[in-house]
Amino acid sequence: MNNPVLNLDTEIKSFKKWADGVAVKHGEWETDYLHWDKIYLAVDEVLIQVPIDEWNADVYELILYTLARDNECENVIQVLTEYPSVLKSLAYRALMYEDYETRWQVAYALGEIPDTDNNVDELLRMFLQDKHEYVRRRASFSIEKRIEDDSTNGTR
Repeated sequence: MNNPVLNLDTEIKSFKKWADGVAVKHGEWETDYLHWDKIYLAVDEVLIQVPIDEWNADVYELILYTLARDNECENVIQVLTEYPSVLKSLAYRALMYEDYETRWQVAYALGEIPDTDNNVDELLRMFLQDKHEYVRRRASFSIEKRIEDDSTNGTR
């Protein structure tokens, strides 16, 4: 039987093994990895096949790590915007995640999804308190976008 979490774990381990051999990690170094397609497929499988209420700390860690490393192409975060409830759940974990590359992407993506229960505004206010300036800026942009979208739609 296909285990999507195990598949993603295997792909991330392959990436990490490759990354260990990268001498200089700056700029867009992650984009040199030749098997992003396998990672993207594995992320899709997790999102499609594993309900969020079945995610454990390991699944969250795999997705958060993948987000951090996909910070240049931003494919994973774009897919996550298609799963607003997953993104919101992930956002609470991202607030404390050590890599700011994950946090700024989540702050950005929160501005791209509908907020039916006001959780998004609450989350964005928390991201405004981030220690990293870029995360705070992306959260601010998302708040501005949400206000603009709401005023255009007549909801505020």
